[in-house]
Amino acid sequence: MRYLIALTTAVLASFPLSAMAGSWKDINQLSVLVQATGTEIVQSNCEGSNLGYYEYNHDKEVDRMTLCIDKLNMKDNNAVWETLAHESTHVAQSCLNDYVFEAKYSPRIFRTIRAEAPHYARILESYASDDKLTEAEAFYMELRPPIEVKKMIIDACGITSERIDSFKED
Repeated sequence: MRYLIALTTAVLASFPLSAMAGSWKDINQLSVLVQATGTEIVQSNCEGSNLGYYEYNHDKEVDRMTLCIDKLNMKDNNAVWETLAHESTHVAQSCLNDYVFEAKYSPRIFRTIRAEAPHYARILESYASDDKLTEAEAFYMELRPPIEVKKMIIDACGITSERIDSFKED
């Protein structure tokens, strides 16, 4: 356990903390972490109103995050960060094949969303009950500081500094 904590700290320390949440540096760092999981990040025009989406299909060898450049203002670092943080949560859920948070934290997640982002709470009402918690975790992570989002993907997907370094060399 100490080794895992030390490793997570060492990997996070390799990324200097930014002073501003959702900075371009945060976006770059989170993108590197996501790609170190094996997930491809693409930019594309999309149907519908989504700003981005994540798709994983083991049988078809698809592991892709798409940023919808026709809907997402790619010059707005906060909009890009929020979309990347949201979709990165789905990557973490895929790595875990489960939710990111233990069930006991669900009430806190929904409370935080209702208090800090009531528009997300309204969006969540439209989801089927099976998908509601999956999406709630993703909306919740949009509201968290960048360091927490990066730590989430590192922990959930077992990202090591070696995986990051090997990704950067490719």
